[in-house]
Amino acid sequence: MLIFSWLLQCLLVILSVAFFTLFERKVIGLFIIRLGPNKPGFLALLQPLLDALKLFTKQNITPFQSNKLLYNLSPHFSLFFSLLVWLGLPSIFLSFSLNFSLLFFFCLSSFLVFPVLLSGWSSNSKYSLIGCLRSVAQSISYEAVFSTLVIICVVILCSCSIFSFSSSSSPLLLLLFLPWLICTLAETHRAPFDFRESESELVRGFNTEYGGAYFSFIFLSEYRMLLFSCSLLPLLFFSWLGIFRGVIPFVVAALATSFLFIWIRITFCRFRYDILISISWKILLPLTLNFFIILLFPLLF
Repeated sequence: MLIFSWLLQCLLVILSVAFFTLFERKVIGLFIIRLGPNKPGFLALLQPLLDALKLFTKQNITPFQSNKLLYNLSPHFSLFFSLLVWLGLPSIFLSFSLNFSLLFFFCLSSFLVFPVLLSGWSSNSKYSLIGCLRSVAQSISYEAVFSTLVIICVVILCSCSIFSFSSSSSPLLLLLFLPWLICTLAETHRAPFDFRESESELVRGFNTEYGGAYFSFIFLSEYRMLLFSCSLLPLLFFSWLGIFRGVIPFVVAALATSFLFIWIRITFCRFRYDILISISWKILLPLTLNFFIILLFPLLF
């Protein structure tokens, strides 16, 4: 029963990703005074399904000199781990709770860098290798800050479970909102931190050689992590307002966070890569460590 509930949740998440792409394209179209998708079906609701049909019916080509086993397994690993992370989020389909769901999310989000590394290396392409090395360096830089933020949240909430946020959330967490938002953008590789797939510099990044269904798996995993982050952020920082007592307010809050991510993508240009790394090591990490010391100082005496 548990596996069936998780599979049902995974199916709904995949459909959410499909229609989130339509929502994103519509919002971007409104910002730049264009229509966006408007032809297939009523309000272009068939557009995500047609895009999925197009991608999944394309031929998958394996480069002749690639490491074929790792090349073919990497997109599946990425898809599986991005689905597994949703076990840590409260859901009407799952009747159990993880006591360490926040740490579970952090560990899985950290582990998702390995499929990226394997995809770039196993392709045996210099473009893919450069893209995956840049992605790994970016992930390592922001994992240091992100791990400190997770520890601070655990200390403030006295809990490692996402399920207890609604009862133990604190306005003190708002001090961490901006660093958490920046780290989330960097972890999900969204603009202005989209160095994983910076097409103008790297052709396509780590997934240069992928197409068809394999490209769809990588695309779905990235957007699933984005949707999970959009769902986690209001639950973590604004549950103390007491507005997430039902499914509809929670969905509205997740959509508002998604709109914020899209707005940031439209507004800011891509950062220079050395500035991105410097922000992590020279600004965000000292800031979060100082806040952590200030927070723990009263507990030590």
